[in-house]
Amino acid sequence: MKVLWAIYRKEMRIYFVSPLAYAFLVVALFLSGLFFYLGIEETGEASLRVMMGNLAVTLIFLLPILTMRHFAEEQKQGTFELLMTSPASMSSLILGKWLASLSLCVIMLFGTLLFPTILAYYGSPDWGIIATTYLGLFLCCAAFCAAGLFASSLTDDSVAAGMSGVLILLPFWIVGNFDGLGEGFWGRLFEKIALLPHLRGFSKGILDTADLAWFAGFVVIFLFLTYRKLESRRWR
Repeated sequence: MKVLWAIYRKEMRIYFVSPLAYAFLVVALFLSGLFFYLGIEETGEASLRVMMGNLAVTLIFLLPILTMRHFAEEQKQGTFELLMTSPASMSSLILGKWLASLSLCVIMLFGTLLFPTILAYYGSPDWGIIATTYLGLFLCCAAFCAAGLFASSLTDDSVAAGMSGVLILLPFWIVGNFDGLGEGFWGRLFEKIALLPHLRGFSKGILDTADLAWFAGFVVIFLFLTYRKLESRRWR
């Protein structure tokens, strides 16, 4: 745990001494506010449903940029070999970097708490639905950060890692927009792997174990793939 904590603190320090964290927070919060305003204008509902869907899609593009430097930069600067020979275990290294990115997402989500406050001032929002909405967004962040970390382990070019992360995540959003989703074999398959169908329940205040399992499986699979990829580089 001490090693994991040390890696986590190092990554958080790196985030906040560079403009990346501040740029991410500014862009994410600005777009969140825009989606919140447009959602209220469009539906007139005292809810975050519209904001949730749009922000989740936006994070597909933002989070790979946030995570792109983790391993790609280490490999480019030649410090990756030092990490591999350090006392830190591979799992501590991966989890420390993943938790640092996820913590930045949590800071961003805290910044959006102004929106439920506005809803409470002007209307009567359902706090149960708002709580599950935030849970859904948190799970999106956890899943996308894991995929972005895997993309960063594939190359020593940060830009290529960011683009790879977007390309990994995009299909999970695209298949959820196919017409006839849920009809026939392919429809059922797309519905199981698509992101949006697993988010809709959270925006309605529904906690489905299948949706929770999808996000948990997504995180575990991509963190495991990152572990295997880094292990293969260690023995080259």
